[in-house]
Amino acid sequence: MWKSRFLCYIEGGQVIGMKKLCSGSVDRNPPKETRWKTFPHRLFFGRDFTQTWGPGGVAFLDPRSNSEDKAYMCIYKITLEQFNDVLLQENVPDHDMNSPLFDLNALDSILNEGSIPVEAVKRGWYHNVVYLGKEDDIPILTMTCSLSAMESFKSGEIPLCAPSKDYADTLVRGLVEGKQLSEEEATTYIQVASTKPL
Repeated sequence: MWKSRFLCYIEGGQVIGMKKLCSGSVDRNPPKETRWKTFPHRLFFGRDFTQTWGPGGVAFLDPRSNSEDKAYMCIYKITLEQFNDVLLQENVPDHDMNSPLFDLNALDSILNEGSIPVEAVKRGWYHNVVYLGKEDDIPILTMTCSLSAMESFKSGEIPLCAPSKDYADTLVRGLVEGKQLSEEEATTYIQVASTKPL
């Protein structure tokens, strides 16, 4: 994800193409570190409209790893509190959080289980927290769809849909500024992810 876009979750605000503002995190300190990595997961685009981007699909990772797949991801070193705020903003921004959605017990559990559905935000599209490994002995977490939603994408019950131009441009910008791919390579990567059958 393009750093400017990610910072909307932390600092609040929006980037070009977004239709709605992010509220930001309670802790607005920027990430302590940013790195790019690849992971053996399939990137794809699903749904056909979002409040944030308007018409078009949004990015998901297949929660299951596959050595034949390669997803480029920017990882941000943030606090668990900030992760909870991002999880909330992405799923149910109107939810009143009295306690963390994803706490230290969940963090301990995910190291063994691989993923945990966060029940409090189950009506959101990104309520499945997935453990991707460790970096400097710190767990790498992301959020994506559930395994059951993945099956619904495969069956066509939930639509697959290419991203809007603004959303795709934001993803390409992140890949290029992160020095992962050239603009042409990044555009092709997003196009393939949005057209390749699951």
